[in-house]
Amino acid sequence: MSKKVIGSDGKVYKQVVPSDPNRKRTPELIVGGIGLLLSVVGLMSSFGAAAIADAFGGGGIYTLKMSLGLLLAIVSFILLFFINKKRVLIGWLVLAFGLYILFCCGVYGIIGGIFYTITGIMILARK
Repeated sequence: MSKKVIGSDGKVYKQVVPSDPNRKRTPELIVGGIGLLLSVVGLMSSFGAAAIADAFGGGGIYTLKMSLGLLLAIVSFILLFFINKKRVLIGWLVLAFGLYILFCCGVYGIIGGIFYTITGIMILARK
């Protein structure tokens, strides 16, 4: 129940309490951890296919994409521990990194990218 207070004019008002700035972010950490695990497993398994594609005329771009996706997955997980500092900035960064992993890392980054995209949306939605 909300706390009722009596104002100086004699009327009864509902007391508004500001939300806790240090809100627990356990769901974001769990979904982000699953995203990290799936991204690392998927992207590490892609290096063999990327090496073959680069050997037949890729010029190293496939290995670069997978390496960048792996690096962004790790950075996104590290950013999850700083959500309470700058929630909106970190939410947009995790969302952008998740979309990069989803769309630029091919079949190997789909599942991890989806989880990071969900994590970014959760960060932005939960105040």
